Amino acid sequence: MGEAMEVLRARWSHLYKDRLPCLAKARDPVQKHWPVFLDHCFARIVLDNAVGRDSPWTEIVKAPAVKHMTNAQLEAATQLAEKIVAGEAVLTELNDRSLQLRGRKRKVESNEEHASPPKKKQHTTGTISAYFVPSSSSPPNGKPSVSDTAAVEPVARVERPDVQITMAAELQRIADSTLTPFRKQTLTLLCEIPPGRYSTYQAMSDHITKTSHKTCARAVGNAMRNNPFAPEVPCHRILAADGSLGGFGGHWGENGKFAQKKHDLLHGEGVRFDSQGRVKGPPFRDFR
Repeated sequence: MGEAMEVLRARWSHLYKDRLPCLAKARDPVQKHWPVFLDHCFARIVLDNAVGRDSPWTEIVKAPAVKHMTNAQLEAATQLAEKIVAGEAVLTELNDRSLQLRGRKRKVESNEEHASPPKKKQHTTGTISAYFVPSSSSPPNGKPSVSDTAAVEPVARVERPDVQITMAAELQRIADSTLTPFRKQTLTLLCEIPPGRYSTYQAMSDHITKTSHKTCARAVGNAMRNNPFAPEVPCHRILAADGSLGGFGGHWGENGKFAQKKHDLLHGEGVRFDSQGRVKGPPFRDFR
């Protein structure tokens, strides 16, 4: 019962903190309109409709909700969130109902729920309502290197306790698998790359060489080949050193059999490419 509850909590956290905000920021057509973009806004909408029903969820469940919901409440919240992701529930209708429960109208919603994605600001900690588990810290600032293989200045370590929460089920699946230790190590590192970011084979091999044992980008790529836990364990977030698509599903490059699927997954999470097919922004390197 305890283990099943943790898996359910991890799934709920992933949906409202990662999946729904990524779809909203990408304006995924699964919803005709995305009235909100922030994680705690999605949590409000889902919990008011799945748990509160006739009153705001805060009158039913003690905060933080993820720790105090019953199994039935967690299941109801998770199922509704999954319906939103699948386009089987209309987000604007759910949002209107949530606001009505709270005696508010959409036109007077706070700036955090404005109908366009919020501009990125520099924070040292995540911004989220006190009702919920804190979001991950913003990635460290720094200019991208000219080449992914070039030397870079060390950056401050950013602690991400939410990795253990949102990826708990996937991390356990990796640990319990019969994969080789190197493949387990590589797939575990993938779980640290947040949605909306990408890394490279070279960046991962650099980290493993520095902290564990000598390896290379090709070995990392081979370790991720035929990832049995995709896409939950996000090998699609790994690109080539030159910013091109790299491999996916055992095939390489833009002409690969699964290239479009990899593009779709990245686009849904907010990763963008330029007209030359090169990814925008620096790679994620803050592996622990």
